[in-house]
Amino acid sequence: MKQNDFNRDAGFTLMEILLSVAVILILGSLLVVAANTAMKGASQSFKAVNTTAAITRIDRHIRESVNNVHIPYWANPAPYIEELISVLYRSDIGSYIKSIRIISDNRRIPRGIEAVYTVNNHETRTVALFSSIMIVDTAQ
Repeated sequence: MKQNDFNRDAGFTLMEILLSVAVILILGSLLVVAANTAMKGASQSFKAVNTTAAITRIDRHIRESVNNVHIPYWANPAPYIEELISVLYRSDIGSYIKSIRIISDNRRIPRGIEAVYTVNNHETRTVALFSSIMIVDTAQ
């Protein structure tokens, strides 16, 4: 075997090197696209979890606040409810609240509140009833 024949067979041709580089670039670009898609999905999932946690926190706060209102049966409920609404608007969740409406029965006796609030462009409604229900004379 000649020395020249051995040197020619020992290396890679330019075409083989270019093909290898092209395959590596294609695989690398697929990896970048897959990583980018996974990161977008993780970001959306993280936002959904944060939104759900905030909604749960706000709902719990509203229900606990309403549960702490005890209206005596002989008292006018308006000051108690006005104070509750004021407390909710002044609390740390007040910036999320869009509206608060008093829920009354057919005799116009307040039974609870309905709060509508928005978290990350997701509108939610919570209905909470008072734990103490006023006794009303039915003979009227």
